[in-house]
Amino acid sequence: MKSLKIAGLALAGALAATVPAKAFCLINCEPKPEDARKVFENLVKTKFDKDAVIEKFDITRFWPLDVEGAGHAGYEFYFTANVRFPKGANLECKPDDAGKVKEGCSASTYFSTTIQNKMVKEKQYIEPGKVIEFKDETRFDQEGSKWKGQDGNMY
Repeated sequence: MKSLKIAGLALAGALAATVPAKAFCLINCEPKPEDARKVFENLVKTKFDKDAVIEKFDITRFWPLDVEGAGHAGYEFYFTANVRFPKGANLECKPDDAGKVKEGCSASTYFSTTIQNKMVKEKQYIEPGKVIEFKDETRFDQEGSKWKGQDGNMY
């Protein structure tokens, strides 16, 4: 009986060595809130200013996605965040005295880091010291055993 158990464990060990790592992830394999925060931080620092400071980051809801037609899983987080911009952002886009902005800049006061129906693609001016509240979302797409964030990094 003891040799049968040893043989069974040896067989299980041999099989385990040949199975991809993602097959062992049975629970808690999805991206975490801290991954969503890191994606947001990377995007804020790229789109607005590298010296931005996230003062608050709260996940409001999240869920797994079945990305229909794409053949892979996804995961989506909705969040609110407060970000301080000590040096401001896109200072070259400061509106003139009449409130007009330069070409390539946006006068919109809706701030987002992710692709959605309200995404502002032009540069947005943020005055130095201002704190902006973001009500935003971010999505991860599964690639093998990892999750790709909207910042292009793997988590």
